[in-house]
Amino acid sequence: MNQKELGRDFLRIYWAIEKAQEDWSRDLEAQFGLTAKQYSLLRAIERKADITTTDLTALLGKAQPAITQMLNRLEQNGFIRRELSSKDRRRREVRLTPKTAEMLSRVEPVGPSRVVQALELANERDGAEIVRAIETVMHWMTKRKVK
Repeated sequence: MNQKELGRDFLRIYWAIEKAQEDWSRDLEAQFGLTAKQYSLLRAIERKADITTTDLTALLGKAQPAITQMLNRLEQNGFIRRELSSKDRRRREVRLTPKTAEMLSRVEPVGPSRVVQALELANERDGAEIVRAIETVMHWMTKRKVK
């Protein structure tokens, strides 16, 4: 396969992923009133029982006000609750509501959350290889100079 064919194949895959994510996002919004970012935030909370707003900020690479705003909206809509930590009263932990846990068990993710689920099932060698390949693609898409 030559370089032009590789480029076409990459774009075909990339745009298919984009379309799948957009279609899934529209369905998620229509069915549950959630954005894809809110869904990803809920999946992050699901993975760590005692997660805090600060943890989420670091994990998702977003500014604290943006995370706080999303959490406020999720709390208002009954998807999460925030409570003081039983171990450290200065910390507020974010927890899923039973309604959200049930919804997450039914919704099959598309995009990054699905890749995370697949990586958790992959063997260590395959998982590491996939992460390295994605890092390479990210580098090429954002930092590598094209001559």
